Amino acid sequence: MWNRVTFHVGVAQEIFPTIHGTFDICYNDVDKGDYPEVWRLARERIRPGGLYIADNALWYGRVAVENPVDVVPGWTEAVMEHNRLIFEDEEFETFINPVRDGVLVARRKS
Repeated sequence: MWNRVTFHVGVAQEIFPTIHGTFDICYNDVDKGDYPEVWRLARERIRPGGLYIADNALWYGRVAVENPVDVVPGWTEAVMEHNRLIFEDEEFETFINPVRDGVLVARRKS
């Protein structure tokens, strides 16, 4: 199946505008402060039935506490916004698998 798979690795904000069409899978593991922006870029490009996957959706539990201690200022708030945007999007079915640091999986409804 490798001849049917194309990987694009790099800065998502630079790569998305250079690629045309839709994606079967978009995997997001950028700097956490950029999570909401990458979701906004990817959202319309995911085909019906396609997946958007993001690592660190639980952000070491920081997304679940009232006053988290951040690694980089604003990153926890960005991950929380990212998760909220996706869970509120009625075009996607979403869950977080709590393995490791939380893997968010969103499937675009058909």
